[in-house]
Parts: sequence; structure tokens; C-alpha cells
Amino acid sequence: MTEQEQQEILRYIEAVKPLPDQYRFLLFEDMREVGLVRNGKTSEVCNIFSLFK
Repeated sequence: MTEQEQQEILRYIEAVKPLPDQYRFLLFEDMREVGLVRNGKTSEVCNIFSLFK
């Protein structure tokens, strides 16, 4: 990683902005998160349990 790229990453961090993909992949290699996307999807957690065991 070049000095210029390091400085640019620091500017994003100091400005509390998300890193563009090009920098994320430089820093974290190819560790991409995989997830399902659909209309109405939320990040809420729901606990489901059965009353009948």
C-alpha cells in the first residue's frame, strides 16, 4: 500500500466516513460478507420457541 493510499484511508477514518471498496479490499483482502437481500428485510432479532415440546 502506498503512502498516498494510507493518507487517503486516514482521511476517511478521521471524517467518520465508510471506506470505498478499493481501500477495504486492500486492508482486509477479499473478506467479503455474504448475506441475503430482499424487500422488507430487517436486522431485528426474533426469538421463536415452541410451547409444545
